[in-house]
Amino acid sequence: MVFTDSHAHLPMVAEELGAAALDGVLAEYEAAAASASREGRAPPLLLDAGTDPGDLGARVELMAPARRSAFLRLSAGVWPSAENLASPVASLAALESAVDAARRGGVEIAAIGEGGLDYHHMEGSRAAQVELFEGQLELASRLGLPMIVHSREAFADTLAIVAGAARAGLRVLIHCFGYGSAEARAFLDSGCFVSFAGNLTYKGADALREACAAVPADRLLLETDAPYMNPMPRRGRPGSPLDVCRTYEAAAALRGAGVEELAETVSLNARTLFG
Repeated sequence: MVFTDSHAHLPMVAEELGAAALDGVLAEYEAAAASASREGRAPPLLLDAGTDPGDLGARVELMAPARRSAFLRLSAGVWPSAENLASPVASLAALESAVDAARRGGVEIAAIGEGGLDYHHMEGSRAAQVELFEGQLELASRLGLPMIVHSREAFADTLAIVAGAARAGLRVLIHCFGYGSAEARAFLDSGCFVSFAGNLTYKGADALREACAAVPADRLLLETDAPYMNPMPRRGRPGSPLDVCRTYEAAAALRGAGVEELAETVSLNARTLFG
């Protein structure tokens, strides 16, 4: 089966695995979408996530074959890198300009992000990270789009920022969730969706597994974060969205669900968020 992957970086997949590999991935999703259409089912979705205002133009080209609109979604965001944090105001202006250009060209943007706080790499001050993050939340709210949130070693500040936005009606997805069950509950209580990546399968990830088992079905998503976070037994090797199947198998076992049942649930949640 081909499964919904709620977060991947497709140009990076091509860089790591080659353009032919990415073509193969997209062909698999195209075939799955065509099969689902014939059978009257919703196809699995694949979201290509943005990290820089300048990356959107090239990624829009992925949408060129019209048939890909059945399964492929694009987000546009600004990751807290040193370059993007040098001037949050300029980065946010560039992001909004890129989104406007894409929409004028007839390409729908499904979400803002990924953007958020990274206190592990810490490539800029907390103040600059917060400014960049809050600006993207404001843009998402203004455009009526969901926000894909990156949060690493920054739980308290992330929760404080997203709680008000989510309660005000902004759809928020905590991507590649990296905390425990208590933190998951806090995000859920604020109205957020939670997505788990291939690190769910890693040794020592008991806290992640506990959290995944406890997330309500209607708030759960699964992803690869490809080419990163390849699930076991291929940890450390570049991956693609086709590797998400092993994360589904692990999550289904944790939750006492069938893989096909879980796939249907996650696809429905992805469509709720991304259309």
